[in-house]
Amino acid sequence: MNYTELLVNIQNFLEDNGTELSTSLPEIITQAENMIFARLPNLPCYRQEITGNFVIGTKEYDVANARMIRQIAITEASGDVIYLKHRIDSYLRDYVPNATTTGVPFMYATKNASTSGIKVLIGPSPSATLAYEIDFIGLETGLSPTNANNWIGDNAEQVLLSACLYESSAFLKAPDSVNLYKAQFDEAIALFQQEMQRNYQAEYEGGI
Repeated sequence: MNYTELLVNIQNFLEDNGTELSTSLPEIITQAENMIFARLPNLPCYRQEITGNFVIGTKEYDVANARMIRQIAITEASGDVIYLKHRIDSYLRDYVPNATTTGVPFMYATKNASTSGIKVLIGPSPSATLAYEIDFIGLETGLSPTNANNWIGDNAEQVLLSACLYESSAFLKAPDSVNLYKAQFDEAIALFQQEMQRNYQAEYEGGI
């Protein structure tokens, strides 16, 4: 379901072509996409990564667009890939109290978050320009006049439409349709969670 089709479907389902609703639909769709992200953060479309090389002596790194850090891996000089252990920032600072101490990083922590993403701490500070890969969870590009399609619209139409109808009903202050579309949204989320569970579970171990 692309952006134009979604706009038409929302207005048709609610039988409302009023200017007030149509003007607010872009924001309603954004809120619906955020709600889906909050309920289903492990969808494939939210899994992203960045790669780069550490800067010697630099322990802080920004991960743009990140909402949650999944894991951080480094490639040692030998070619071995090592996954850093996740610790809270106070533990990392206590373990490596001297910021000038360098070595091969073996832990990371989330320092803070901002509108641009998440800042992570590496401990100890890198002693070499080792390659890293940071896997994280972040919103995909939302539907808009300049972005007609995305993964949610193409692969989770029922979830997206029911979320938009739920948000639109709340906007219109229509309690009957709010309850109806909330129930549909909850059901669509539950069914998609089952699908994702099967997707991430090996058939050999878990069956079909």
